[in-house]
Amino acid sequence: MSDRPLIADISAARNRLRVTSADRVEFLHGQCTNDIKRLGVGETCYAAFLDAKGKMRGEGHVICQSDAFLLETSPGLAPSLEKFIITEDVMIEDMSAALGEWLMIGSARANLPADAVTFSHVLGLGVISGERMTATIDAEVLEALRIEAGVPRWGVDMDENTIPDEAGLEKRAINYDKGCYIGQETIARIKTYGHVNRQLVQLALTGRDLPARGDKIVADGREVGQVTSAVFSSRLGKPLALGYVRREWAATGVTLKWNNQPVEVWKVCGE
Repeated sequence: MSDRPLIADISAARNRLRVTSADRVEFLHGQCTNDIKRLGVGETCYAAFLDAKGKMRGEGHVICQSDAFLLETSPGLAPSLEKFIITEDVMIEDMSAALGEWLMIGSARANLPADAVTFSHVLGLGVISGERMTATIDAEVLEALRIEAGVPRWGVDMDENTIPDEAGLEKRAINYDKGCYIGQETIARIKTYGHVNRQLVQLALTGRDLPARGDKIVADGREVGQVTSAVFSSRLGKPLALGYVRREWAATGVTLKWNNQPVEVWKVCGE
């Protein structure tokens, strides 16, 4: 691989929010699935934001600063946070126009802007800055890299109907020892009883045809899941897809079908 860093501009796909004022820690702690109280200045964690039924309102990284939290989030999360501010001393400012966001993938690294704030991302290093960075890969290449890595994308592989455990976010996003938060009852019940009914998996296909989002995944002549995203992987020389399948079919090596063609479960996302 080239020493040139792989840099993707994800500014338009994500939002940057600044959460300030005296009650910011308690407020944000009660809104998300991870334990932000343990974060020191400069530390980060990934978290999901749920509704009362345990379904996702959004997701993102929480970055602890000396006087604020900087959130990089899925679009549309800010209004759902603001509606929970009643008597709390909390201010939420959308910084998306002032700050851009980039993702550096691979071992090569670029020089960072002087004001850069970084966070650990499952695909590499996230960078937030008021200065522009030069992208070296486009959205199409980034899409291939994320599907090859089995990483779900908000609005494509997960949305407001998704429970984080279904999308394979449990290990990254959920802390079972933290205090109460919105949606905790559902998440605790899943842990107690041991499963969700469907799981996101990575699928390897044959040929060159790509399934569309929503295409059926079949086993024994009946639908057992649906495709959420797909790409032809030039590196692997075959199509790959992400999709949800019923839990009894969510296991590495299982053979299913799409469009009467065999597809193999390569991995269960998040495991």
